[in-house]
Amino acid sequence: MASPEGNQIFVVVRKGKEYPPACCDVRVKYEQTMLDLKKAAASKLKVPLDKLLLFWQGKELTDAYDSRTLLDLNLHTGFSLQGYDLTVEPDYWPAVEDTPEGRRITTWPK
Repeated sequence: MASPEGNQIFVVVRKGKEYPPACCDVRVKYEQTMLDLKKAAASKLKVPLDKLLLFWQGKELTDAYDSRTLLDLNLHTGFSLQGYDLTVEPDYWPAVEDTPEGRRITTWPK
């Protein structure tokens, strides 16, 4: 059963060569959209929304995912998203490749 405050989703974001990466948790309900989650993460991490690049299961969460709910994507409490703060030149690790569907983490199984 989900918490009344919503599901706790962890967001880990790398910025350039900085270490350790920034991490935050956001609370979103199943019926909220990926755009709601992105806005909450951007606010907590103090990164402009258009400079936040997030991945789920190795795939970039492009604008096409913005209207999908957490339930649609099977995202639950305790899950984490990884990403990059693009306000500085990213040092992609793990490596990222461009595909027709968007960017993809190369170490993630296809």
